Amino acid sequence: MEGKSTPVNNWLKKLSLRARQTIFGVTLYLILLIICLVSISPEQYDLNIGDVSPKTITASKDIVDELTTEKRRNAATEAVALVYYKDDTVSDTVLADIEKTFSELRSVRELGQQIRDTWEEDGSFSEDDYSQAKNLLTMLTLSNYQLQTLMKTDENDFENLYRSLSSAVRTALVSTITEGQLNDAISNIQQIVAYNTRTDLWYNIAIPTLRACLKPNMLIDQEATEENRLKAREAVEPTVYKQDQNIVVKGDRITEIQYNILNSLGLLAGNKVDYSLYIGSAIVILFIYLIGYVYIFLFNRRLLSDGKSGLVMAISMILTLLLSLLLGSYVNVNVMPVILAAMLVVNLLGVQEGYIVNTLLSLILTYLTLKRSDFETSQIMGVLLSSFLGGTFAVFLMRKNPTRIFVILTGIIVGLLQGLILLCISMMSSNSTVNITSNASYAIIGSVLSAVLCIGLQSVFESLFNLTTPSKLIELSSPSQPLLKRLMIETPGTYHHSMVVANLAEAAAEAVGANALLVRVGAYYHDIGKLIRPMYFKENQNGENPHDSSDPRVSTAILTEHTLDGVELARKHHLPEPIIDMIRQHHGDSPVMYFYAKAVEKYGQENVDISEFRYEGPKPQTAEAGILMMADTVEAAVRSLQEPTHEKISQMIKKLIRGKMEDGQLDDCPITFRDIGKITFAFETVLQGVFHERIEYPDVNKIRKKAGNHPNGGKA
Repeated sequence: MEGKSTPVNNWLKKLSLRARQTIFGVTLYLILLIICLVSISPEQYDLNIGDVSPKTITASKDIVDELTTEKRRNAATEAVALVYYKDDTVSDTVLADIEKTFSELRSVRELGQQIRDTWEEDGSFSEDDYSQAKNLLTMLTLSNYQLQTLMKTDENDFENLYRSLSSAVRTALVSTITEGQLNDAISNIQQIVAYNTRTDLWYNIAIPTLRACLKPNMLIDQEATEENRLKAREAVEPTVYKQDQNIVVKGDRITEIQYNILNSLGLLAGNKVDYSLYIGSAIVILFIYLIGYVYIFLFNRRLLSDGKSGLVMAISMILTLLLSLLLGSYVNVNVMPVILAAMLVVNLLGVQEGYIVNTLLSLILTYLTLKRSDFETSQIMGVLLSSFLGGTFAVFLMRKNPTRIFVILTGIIVGLLQGLILLCISMMSSNSTVNITSNASYAIIGSVLSAVLCIGLQSVFESLFNLTTPSKLIELSSPSQPLLKRLMIETPGTYHHSMVVANLAEAAAEAVGANALLVRVGAYYHDIGKLIRPMYFKENQNGENPHDSSDPRVSTAILTEHTLDGVELARKHHLPEPIIDMIRQHHGDSPVMYFYAKAVEKYGQENVDISEFRYEGPKPQTAEAGILMMADTVEAAVRSLQEPTHEKISQMIKKLIRGKMEDGQLDDCPITFRDIGKITFAFETVLQGVFHERIEYPDVNKIRKKAGNHPNGGKA
């Protein structure tokens, strides 16, 4: 019974296939991304500078200690020696300024001498005297007290100061005066000059003169110095906290440096979020997701339009991912049921789908363990190898045997393989026998758990999605199934026909690599529509044929209706959709030629339209449906042959298949000309075994009569 129409259903039906694919793909990516981001999101702590850390906190990824790095770089910059260059023009300038300054000072001293000569007794200089003296000075500025010292100095002391100071400055310039060390140069000159110069004259006249005229001739090369500082700064390697390195040890007080690192990593509650972690993870998961999409697009494009298969793969991946993260976090990383999705999908959908899911899940789980700061490198390597190799081996083992006991056996075998892998990895990274054996034990437990969950979930998926799994097909092939039992009892001829068609179809499917089990079960059920009116079909008649008295059009309508009746019965008994499709498609839109010819004979060619004598269709859409059509046609025709021989059977098979091809019945299914050759050979092999030439057994009575004429009376 079909579900009620809802606005959502109507909206989905209106969407194009590409739009539905896009919505599904984006939704699945977002779900996987959310799971991954929640898994790798670091724990946040409510801490401040000076607080005592309640636990040891490690770096969730490599991060630069910016504060410490900046301090070291500043120290390296400050340690760089200044680069100087000598300016030869400075000496001439300084000596010229000294000469000019002493010339002005000499004028002031002479002015003072003139004023003192006017004094009758010791007097003092007036403000006008000082003003007049200051007007004589352009090279430096002196206070009244300094001017008084100069104006009271006699000529000998002044000239002595001039000679000593000029000589000392000339000597200092020859030995170079470095920029920034002018005071040192003045101190050195003082040691040379001051011992034979009055103290007041030195401090009030000599020092102001030197400060006004003396300049360094070794100047700082700013460009070269900055270049050296930049090189020194760049040479300092950043201080890096590596992933898993302790940032804070339990019981330590939080320093400013540690606080900044925790904040940069997004480990502080309510503070900076590490967006780079989330953006990088989103890109990585997208790349992994695209790997699967590209593979499907190139090698299994059918999955893109098969929403049910895509949904099964998505749910299997999400379920396995959640269980693995849960058990890996709270039990042990090696107990994760990493092969669950591969085991489920290979049983539910097929080998190729199993490999795709296992590869994607292995990459995602490896990435997530890589981002977990509490996992060691050996554990990450163990997850990668055990999930990828274990899942691949599980798919290989289960590709042809989906039985429950073999699922458990596969879990044990894969567990031993994963245990061996972890054993080898542990031997390379640990000397602890306890760790080595425990890791291997956990791996076996995880694989067996995957097998048990696979058995439990498989029936749930089968019921929920009505899937044609191998176990479901085996179950449907049992003669105790209600429809097959009815077919066997009510229409024995159709039942026998279906069994022979099943043998033909299975052999052909195996020859071309199609799903042999699916096509066999489809053959069992392809004619169940004949249960509605069994006596209208030749194989179920016992002499009387109701078509002899009916109109060709009516007979055609009854015959072609059996595909629709079959679909209705199949839906009523909840047969999987691929089986229903094969029931609907096994005649395609072929014409019923017998009744068409009968109608032409009765009504004339011009009064008969062949389209009225065709099945409703559609044409076969899959290789399995195409094989079933050919097997059904061939079996019915060969069965009608009088005295079938190898040559007659071969010619009939080729003629019938060529007729289907010429009528365009195989145009919509993926069967190649090479496949047609293999299918023809398979049909010939099976039918020649069924209709082989038999030995003509002698008449027993004749033998006895001949034996009676024997001299011994037929006795030995």
